[in-house]
Amino acid sequence: MKSLNSNYRIRDYIILTVGILLSFSNAHSTVINITAQDFLFTPTNVNAFTGDTIKWTWIGSRDHTTTCDGIFSGTSLPSGADTWDAALNSGNPAFQYVLRIAGTYNYACRFHAPGMSGTIVAETPLPVELTEFVATTIKNEVILDWSTIFEYNNDKFEIQRINVNDIKGNDNINDYPFFTIGVLRGYGNSDQGHHYSFTDRNLKSGKYLYRLKQVDFNSNFIYLLLNEYVVIGVPSKFSISQNYPNPFNPTTKINYELPNDGFVKVTLFDNSGKEISTLINAYQTS
Repeated sequence: MKSLNSNYRIRDYIILTVGILLSFSNAHSTVINITAQDFLFTPTNVNAFTGDTIKWTWIGSRDHTTTCDGIFSGTSLPSGADTWDAALNSGNPAFQYVLRIAGTYNYACRFHAPGMSGTIVAETPLPVELTEFVATTIKNEVILDWSTIFEYNNDKFEIQRINVNDIKGNDNINDYPFFTIGVLRGYGNSDQGHHYSFTDRNLKSGKYLYRLKQVDFNSNFIYLLLNEYVVIGVPSKFSISQNYPNPFNPTTKINYELPNDGFVKVTLFDNSGKEISTLINAYQTS
């Protein structure tokens, strides 16, 4: 699609084409249950995220003292994590601990160690959770929309694009030569949803791939990839559109489409038929 400027008033229009919906992985925050029965923690090994709550529940006949002070034999904690030492019995059947530090927690029962022990591996969750990531094309524009459920330490989204023709071989997608086409600021810490929108304009015909680079205030980042290509096609026939915006001052645009490469001349006339200007007089690609 080509575009030229004019100072004349003509009716405007747009054409809405394709929308693409994504799938992606989300972060979780939840309660993870561990039972303390006779000589056994179930499950013994747990994978979790920081922010998750671990809950031990006493269901056996023997009393337990679940400990993780980093000193007792068989226990260890990530640097900076709080210690615990909680009795589990009929009078105190449950104990909860919030994982605030990423790392490995090795804990044990003082009554029945070393045989009765367990491990928790806590990872840092994704800083945002998305509900959608949608791409819509309008002529030679692509509109990207995405929404978050919550945001944690979210500084910004960098919008990145690559022409599929620039992808070579089977390299890791993180090594592809994406380049940043825009930046939208995040909402920092928010337990409310927010909507974002970005428009990529004046694209040439081709096939494109988009991703978001989400960056936190510590300069850590993750990529959120659009898993479908966006196609800006070559038109099937010649056409020239009405101008937009309309009315306008001082400029407006008139889009025209070429199905094939060729010589193009665009001449502007007034109402009396007098030639005012030649706007285009050159060889043009489709």
